[in-house]
Amino acid sequence: MINLKELEVWFVTGSQHLYGEETLKQVAAHSQTIAGALNDAKQLPVRVVFKPTVKTTEEIYAICMEANTAKNCIGIIAWMHTFSPAKMWIGGLKILQKPLCHLHTQFNRDIPWKDIDMDFMNL
Repeated sequence: MINLKELEVWFVTGSQHLYGEETLKQVAAHSQTIAGALNDAKQLPVRVVFKPTVKTTEEIYAICMEANTAKNCIGIIAWMHTFSPAKMWIGGLKILQKPLCHLHTQFNRDIPWKDIDMDFMNL
């Protein structure tokens, strides 16, 4: 019998260096929070594993190659925390041989409509 808890789905977050180190630290913290919540959800029979934020074409390609060769990785959940140009993902997705789930959501439950600004939008 297969032990599903030995299998992993990797939580990979896309961003880019343009936002600066402080924002990227917040991106990583938000990603870890979401990956942890998904991993703790009893409805998911496999582990959800946080992976570092990918910010370049090369990093995206490398994580896709790593997923392909990891026997316990059965797929990737991709979440674009900040604007991550789709063009950056083409090379990695072309070689990815595992299922991909593109998670479309924001970290905060509510958008602060009254005082929204670009600093917030870039978080």
